[in-house]
Amino acid sequence: MTDSTTSIRQTSTTAAVDERLADLVARAAGHDARAFRDLISAYQDAFYALARRYTGSHEDANDVLQEGFVKVYQNLARLSRPEAFFPWARRIIVNTALDHLRRRQRSTAVESQSPEGFEEGFADHRSESPDQRVEHREFLLKLERAIAVLPPRQREIVVLHDIEGLSTEEVARKCGCPTATVRSNLFYGREKLRRILSKHR
Repeated sequence: MTDSTTSIRQTSTTAAVDERLADLVARAAGHDARAFRDLISAYQDAFYALARRYTGSHEDANDVLQEGFVKVYQNLARLSRPEAFFPWARRIIVNTALDHLRRRQRSTAVESQSPEGFEEGFADHRSESPDQRVEHREFLLKLERAIAVLPPRQREIVVLHDIEGLSTEEVARKCGCPTATVRSNLFYGREKLRRILSKHR
């Protein structure tokens, strides 16, 4: 088999997948429940892993997905490019997870543990004194609150880059935007966080 033949077959396969995706998106946007279930099923594992990483628990992740999928379904008709479904839906799930965390913070005492995803983004503080550990948890809660008030695009990019540790190029691929957009949103998002957290050393 020649390289050109392989390339043609790969292109054909990709085109078939894109056509299938476009068909599912179009039917789901027209309130075809079965098409929407098929569409979601194709990305179910990725969406669950994303929600679990942000919330830190299976129960909260399922709550986020239920709410997020409703938003995806209600707004699907606004999606102009079917091939952009995954990054578009991913942003909705991320924003839903962050909103979920913000609501949870309102009913959680300051002494409670910060969500797993944020703890993983920082150094191990087990060697600190009790006062330092309390201060660290308070800072993480303040950081979460500050991130929650960022504009959606800035919020997603800051979390992906500074909390999850993705590179600029990886963030751009996940968000479906140019790297220049990532760098710009990262700069402005960080500046807003600095201003919000300026009273905390």
